[in-house]
Amino acid sequence: MQTDTIPSGTSTKYFWFFLAVFGLRYIRVISNIIGNVVYRPSCVAWKPKYDASDVTVMIPTMGLNSELLHQVVKSILLHPIAKLIIVTNGPDFEDNCSSFRDVIADPRISHLDCENKGRRHKTALALPHVHTPLVILQDNKSTWPKSPSFIPLMIAPFEDSQMGAVTPAIEAQHHHHRNIIKAFYNFLGMTYLVRRCHEYKACNAIDGGLSTLPGRFGLFRTSIYASKEFQQAYLNEYCWVPFYGLRGPLDADDDKFHTRWLIEHGWKMKIQALPETTLMTENGELDRFYNQVLRWTRTTWRSNPKELSHAKVWRRHPFTSITLLLWMVRMSLIYEVLLFWLLYKSCQGKSSAGKSQGFAVEAGLLALWIVALKFNKISPHFVRHPKDLVFFAPYILFGWYCSLVKIWAGLTCWNISWEVAKPAATNEHTEGTHVSDNAKDAETSSVD
Repeated sequence: MQTDTIPSGTSTKYFWFFLAVFGLRYIRVISNIIGNVVYRPSCVAWKPKYDASDVTVMIPTMGLNSELLHQVVKSILLHPIAKLIIVTNGPDFEDNCSSFRDVIADPRISHLDCENKGRRHKTALALPHVHTPLVILQDNKSTWPKSPSFIPLMIAPFEDSQMGAVTPAIEAQHHHHRNIIKAFYNFLGMTYLVRRCHEYKACNAIDGGLSTLPGRFGLFRTSIYASKEFQQAYLNEYCWVPFYGLRGPLDADDDKFHTRWLIEHGWKMKIQALPETTLMTENGELDRFYNQVLRWTRTTWRSNPKELSHAKVWRRHPFTSITLLLWMVRMSLIYEVLLFWLLYKSCQGKSSAGKSQGFAVEAGLLALWIVALKFNKISPHFVRHPKDLVFFAPYILFGWYCSLVKIWAGLTCWNISWEVAKPAATNEHTEGTHVSDNAKDAETSSVD
């Protein structure tokens, strides 16, 4: 900030406090911008080790009749993958499978019925049916791009034998709602994913890390996911919460579990953020967005301390580790109010005439700085959807509100349910499950 004179006495103390808080808040932000500039995706090799026939896709879902699920499946089947396994639960399994096949009939599709509603158990049930070296775990709302380059670009990082997982860029669908409230929530969902991609690219470029391997889509080496050690830990994860003790077994937080496991076992991660590798998903739905944000934030409160407790995480990914640490004290409402207050106090040492004028100028510059950096982070969204600029001011206010949500999530992080209103799945066995005979394995050779 520009000043006429450096204040003395007590005001000098406030000035140095201001610089300390300013640095703590914005060194990471500037580093993220630099990381995005230097980020480079992996290129497809001249003679790649893998192709689309080496990929199996798993989708755990609650049902088969969703129109959105049908869109997702159709987008996947445009690509020459080996197999698609859809794991569901509920009554009338065979009837639902029959209805599904009336809409989409493809020999690459298999259906599994899991008695346990949990995402982790559904995934574990599907793994014995995977016979390819690479496996994709994704949700039931993210549609694949049509580009034939999608799979080649996604598997390109696996030319490195130490590469364990790859994730794409993910954007939320713009619905152009006429209802202004729905449109604003849709905007919030879209910009949430823009910010996440911005941070992921920066961390991956600077130290090869990722704060979280997104649960919407992850491409893994099957040998990692199918190992008995992984499965045992995956289905029996607990977290310790102050005053509540051990909570679990967890069904939520599986994205954080994947990330920790890969780092602790020496595997690399990569984000492939290109137009050809960008998935479209649903985010920012009016009736669900608050609960989603609350669940995501609770997950981070539970998982970040666990991840940061491992020395290997700090050694391999120091910048990403600092990002995880700063997340726990990163609250824009508190930081920004504190910065303006410290700036005001640091101006108290000036003359009465210069005090008012000096603070007004410096506060204006500080406000411009804050707004410019907030805008820069989500500017790719405005390039694609310039009409959404009308939401930028309420977006800043919503960021302050999220600081309060973050505090509440920290105080209630003992709630481990996947959806806030639903209890977490119990740790049942997946015996007694049924397999639809819709498909024959495209690959019969097992992969260890």
